[in-house]
Amino acid sequence: MKQSGLIKLIDLLSFIVLTLMISSGVLLEFTLPARSRGASVLDLTRHQWGSVHFYLSLLFLILMALHLVTHARYIRTALAGKATREQNYRLAIGAISLLVLILLALLPLFAAVEPGH
Repeated sequence: MKQSGLIKLIDLLSFIVLTLMISSGVLLEFTLPARSRGASVLDLTRHQWGSVHFYLSLLFLILMALHLVTHARYIRTALAGKATREQNYRLAIGAISLLVLILLALLPLFAAVEPGH
């Protein structure tokens, strides 16, 4: 398979998995909220949907790693300072986005835990 075909496949799979991950998250938050007392959707309980959401998240992370691998040549060019002006803008936006994502990922580690009522 050509590199461009592989990139398109990874991007398509990433979009599908992200859409399913968002859908399962919305389902967990609004359709099967905490204390939903064994209610189920498509024969899956809240706990089981949580597992689906978790594994979709892992799959999405793997797909994003593959996305970065398929763009390794561009990343090396940009980091070596040989990128065009447009590529430098993309690199800056990507770096800022990565920083924001890392901070959001670390947020739960520093968030205060409030006792239950």
